[in-house]
Amino acid sequence: MTVHSPRLRNSSGAELNLRSQILFQDPTRTRTKDLVTAVGSWHKTYVHESSHWARYHGSTVGILLSLLRRSRDQLAAYTISHLSQRQAGDLHEGRRGGRPFLSFKRYPQHTGGELRYNELDWLNLYYAYYVLLDPAGLTGFDFTTWETRAAFENSLQDTWRQSAGVEMVERPEDTPVSVMGPLKLVHTSEGQLTTRLLFECAAVIDELFQFEGAFMRMTDPTLRELLLEEMSGEYGLPWRLASALAGRNLGGSVVLALIDFALNPVVPGLTSADPTVDWRELYPPHRFVAAAKAMADWESDLEFQYPSHEVTVHFQHTLAKRSGLRMGRVVSRPSGLSTLREAATIPMHLADRTPAVSLMCASHLLDLREEDVCALSHYGVNFLGDRAVRFVDPDRDMWWLFPVFQVSQGEYRWPAEHVTLDEATDLLIGAAVASAYDDILYGIGPLASDHLPHTPFEDRGEVEALNKALKDSTGLDMGWRQS
Repeated sequence: MTVHSPRLRNSSGAELNLRSQILFQDPTRTRTKDLVTAVGSWHKTYVHESSHWARYHGSTVGILLSLLRRSRDQLAAYTISHLSQRQAGDLHEGRRGGRPFLSFKRYPQHTGGELRYNELDWLNLYYAYYVLLDPAGLTGFDFTTWETRAAFENSLQDTWRQSAGVEMVERPEDTPVSVMGPLKLVHTSEGQLTTRLLFECAAVIDELFQFEGAFMRMTDPTLRELLLEEMSGEYGLPWRLASALAGRNLGGSVVLALIDFALNPVVPGLTSADPTVDWRELYPPHRFVAAAKAMADWESDLEFQYPSHEVTVHFQHTLAKRSGLRMGRVVSRPSGLSTLREAATIPMHLADRTPAVSLMCASHLLDLREEDVCALSHYGVNFLGDRAVRFVDPDRDMWWLFPVFQVSQGEYRWPAEHVTLDEATDLLIGAAVASAYDDILYGIGPLASDHLPHTPFEDRGEVEALNKALKDSTGLDMGWRQS
């Protein structure tokens, strides 16, 4: 069994890998000799993947996913470091025999002591994360046999307990989190609607927005035609569904606003101290369906004019009233860090390095949401007209609006203005070690590396350094192989 690696990607193969929070984008591969078209192709792809970064880290569902992942990694680190010699031996023996240490199918595999409870909590956190983002990360057996309500209630409660007074508000003592209503997924005639698809649909609309600019209009028309063809497939499902539920063709600007509403659910501990939430208010696909239905007998100003902060905020308020669902707004500041260097140098566990970067960027993005919601809800308009001027030097001014770490042709890249080579290396080691916890507990076979830059695995010295960091963190004699 291999561990699922969550990705947000476009048709060209570029992707934001959520396991490591690294953007993989190779140079544009086009057959055209037209330089304008080649640059335009690169630009729209970068807008697509950058919009994932901004929406994910600037939304309540994205912050919740980051916190769920951090809680899972923290629990994994603790569990692995406290394994007895016999348990560590069982882990190695099981891997050699093709049996993961933790498994939904074999639960309960560990019936004694603290490990028994850690096993259940870790599986709940893993399950809740993938149901929330994309159930494709779970096998059919995992999904149909596990108790969804218990997984979500326990995971939300554990994450709130871990983050109380820091990223989340203080937690009322002895008050359990409860998720109300039937915990159903959203199935359509074309397939399942997921949170991942909402991100992907919005990113393609952001690409289409680029053709309103003078530069993209000079490119080969085939670029836009390819996007429209892509929208006729899986990524266009949310748009088609919204139009069907509204009873008319909705414009891209309205669909983006509906998606933004869906991606900002109410979350116990994150948006309020209320420990109770209805599944319809928590699960983005359900929020999207309810929001689209609310358009059936209402025409918004967004259907007739260019998106603006004021019009979009008014749209959200009206939509909340018409749908009966609240728009989630983060109450506390997700991070007390202000620079990337702090995330790289302040002493913390390796499981916390990558989340520290994500939550710091989230704090900046939430500030931006308050003053200019369209910068996130309609990300593509950032690169049109006068709005694009502020991105002349994004590394200096608004670097957190774009993926911080990138890989091109296997090479690791980072903002040199903000961190040194050693600091960037420490952040990469943190991403590698934290992502290895899933492989150790839930996977078999060699540790995965497809979510990390390829070049370091071609150098024996760098592989040995990564393996030493992993062994220091886990105490296990386990590591990556040189490619």
